[in-house]
Amino acid sequence: MLFQMSEKIIRVLKGVKEPRRAVNDFVTESAHKSAIFRGRHEVRYDICTGCDACNKICPVDAIKMKPLPIKRPNKVPEVSLSICIFCGLCEDVCPTKPEKAIKLSGGDINMITEGTEDALDNFWVRVDVPEEWIEEKKREEEEKARKKAEMMAKKKAEAEAKKKAEAEKGEEK
Repeated sequence: MLFQMSEKIIRVLKGVKEPRRAVNDFVTESAHKSAIFRGRHEVRYDICTGCDACNKICPVDAIKMKPLPIKRPNKVPEVSLSICIFCGLCEDVCPTKPEKAIKLSGGDINMITEGTEDALDNFWVRVDVPEEWIEEKKREEEEKARKKAEMMAKKKAEAEAKKKAEAEKGEEK
């Protein structure tokens, strides 16, 4: 036991006397590359259906759904990179075809921060949906609703005309 303590003391004294230099520049080179890292997330709001499948399958709850003021999609995913384990399940479960609304782009990523809570807030893949796109979708929804109302009115008028014709046939007999 005395030998182990003296060995530790010698190691600490060596460290104080001869400080080690960093071999890699941690700002430009990552310390290690994960074998399971599939890349940073890219979210395509224009093809997203808002199905919430990516949020439901995420094993660490790194995905939150941002609500939109339209019916379809009524929400789009946003990913917290500080929580994400980059497993890619969100991409695998996305039902949009042939392209995925949420996908991992591949490549490498360095996530270096000061370690404060504010710095962690910067590690989000946020979706900036343009107002013009939202307005266009609202116009499309209104047009669909108008066409549906016209079709329902037409069907109702046809049904009433048919009923009236049957009633007239019944009176003639």
